[in-house]
Amino acid sequence: MDRDQRSRQQKSRGGSFARPAQKRSLGSRMGLQKQAPPRQRPGPQPKPPRRPQPQLNPQKAGYVPGTPRRQRRVTQAEVLRRRNRRRALGMLGVLAVLVLGAFVSVNLLFKVTAFRIENFDRSTPADTGIYTEDEIIAALGIEQNSNLFGFSTAEKTQRLQAQFPYLEEVRVDVQLPGTVVVKVRPATERFACMYSGGWVVLSDARKILRSELSQPEGLTLLSCSLPADFTPEVGQTLTPQTYNSLLEGDTAATPEAARPTAEETLTQLCALLESEGLTDGVTAIDVMDQSKLSFTYQGRIVVTLGNANRLDYKVRLAAAALLDPEKGLLASDRGTLDVSYQQTDGEIRGYFAPEEPEPTPEPTPEPEEGEDGEGEGESGEETPAPQE
Repeated sequence: MDRDQRSRQQKSRGGSFARPAQKRSLGSRMGLQKQAPPRQRPGPQPKPPRRPQPQLNPQKAGYVPGTPRRQRRVTQAEVLRRRNRRRALGMLGVLAVLVLGAFVSVNLLFKVTAFRIENFDRSTPADTGIYTEDEIIAALGIEQNSNLFGFSTAEKTQRLQAQFPYLEEVRVDVQLPGTVVVKVRPATERFACMYSGGWVVLSDARKILRSELSQPEGLTLLSCSLPADFTPEVGQTLTPQTYNSLLEGDTAATPEAARPTAEETLTQLCALLESEGLTDGVTAIDVMDQSKLSFTYQGRIVVTLGNANRLDYKVRLAAAALLDPEKGLLASDRGTLDVSYQQTDGEIRGYFAPEEPEPTPEPTPEPEEGEDGEGEGESGEETPAPQE
């Protein structure tokens, strides 16, 4: 056997290609029998204790460094739901705070502590007309230290308007922290209007102040159309009916039929007279017929206006003729001033027709002595006396 074969046999016996020898345990050497471990019965296995999840925020207590837990993906719809929920909860919280604050403020803080009567321009002392401030405050029916918002200002205003007709305008307001303010404007007797049962006295705003059986003196005579069953009530506003003799029986929708009503015309006419400085001198206003409007100035000049077309220009033209001392009428003129005529070119001119004085009757000549017709005849001869 050569050297190479021996080396291959040695390598096969104790080399890397040889199988490892089996090791014998101590028990087999001593004759002991090896027993298999007892098999456990199958059953529910106890769950291992759950390890605490590590805190992700190192600034919080109980932070344990470790692998962060994988978070669940949040969808866009869930984000919107959470946002809407937070918004709704915030609004409910704000509303609850406001309700609570309003309840506390109304019931505990705002109490009526003072009353004040003033004019509509906030000036004091107030012009209450024929009434006193104590009467107005007593009519309110509001007690001291009562709730400032425990009553309706509109209801109190209506009560004062009905109870005090000589107040042209009245309004009740509240001023924080605890003042009740009553603004007043007294009514002035301006018009006297006749109806089927007598006369009514009206204010500037045509508010009925009182009624009389005979015509009141010193007031502007207002002639207007009223309903046949008109019954005056103190405090109510008189509304004249609209009547136009030129449109009587014509119900077609024409430009003439679209004219303002008698109430609108009267309101406009009074405003124009006041703006031109004629209110104090006007003694009568006639709006009975919408086609024959007129007013009387100082009881001596009747100004005819015609219809309500270009009413502002007509009143301005009449004011220039009545108030201009150089180019206008004299203070002693009496008659009719017609400013209702409109020419074909649209210009309106005024025409004055003086009132013709009534003829003075001639005095009857007194008979002379001896001309009584008893002693002489027609020929002048003496009538013979009768014989005895």
